[in-house]
Amino acid sequence: MLEQVKIITSRRAYEFQPDDLRLSALSTKPVQEQVQSLFRFQTSVMGSPIPTFGDVPATYPPGFVFDMGVWIAADQHLVPIRFLHFEQRRIVIDVAGTSSAITDIYERLNQFFAELRAPDGSPIIGEPKGILDYSEITAKYPFSLDILLAEPFRELLKATFPRAVDKKNVMIPAFGIQFYPDDQELQAMPIPGDVRVLTFTLRVGTNPDEHIYFSGAPLDSDTHLRYLSDLEAKLTT
Repeated sequence: MLEQVKIITSRRAYEFQPDDLRLSALSTKPVQEQVQSLFRFQTSVMGSPIPTFGDVPATYPPGFVFDMGVWIAADQHLVPIRFLHFEQRRIVIDVAGTSSAITDIYERLNQFFAELRAPDGSPIIGEPKGILDYSEITAKYPFSLDILLAEPFRELLKATFPRAVDKKNVMIPAFGIQFYPDDQELQAMPIPGDVRVLTFTLRVGTNPDEHIYFSGAPLDSDTHLRYLSDLEAKLTT
């Protein structure tokens, strides 16, 4: 069983068809103030959000960014909202908690905007056409990370770098895996930390012998946790 499990962040993008997210209405001062009050955001500013799930188009208005708010869950515990971004065709919510909290936050946001209309009578927020998830989790495992390397490759590395072995150093792999169509030209290698990439490596700031690992995955937090538990089960049987 996994130990010292910590959900560092859960992030979700709700993606919309063109003109189904009325950015001009979202960026008005009264709406901005009410959203800021609704989730007790410390700061809010009109501007282009940082890229999270892809490039952010240059538009006017450029978007809106709300930072460091809070959500009170059904069981009354506080969930920090790291940011809420309104882009031209995305709403991105990032929390220091589970993905289920994002679902509740978005539902509350929808309730608020359901009472508002654009000047032409259309909804300010339409129905999303898709949802993208990403989460980061750390956990303690009962094995060294080099167990993920095939035995012949491990032995080859030890033979090639005998001095490193003599000094009792450990091999620290960093895995970055992305699923990509095999009939399309590869534009760039998978980069750990990218929301499309499955990342698995040691947690920075810990000692290798502690076996505390960092995992980033394009998954909601519940699915991510199941994957990490399955990984432990397969490598310890």
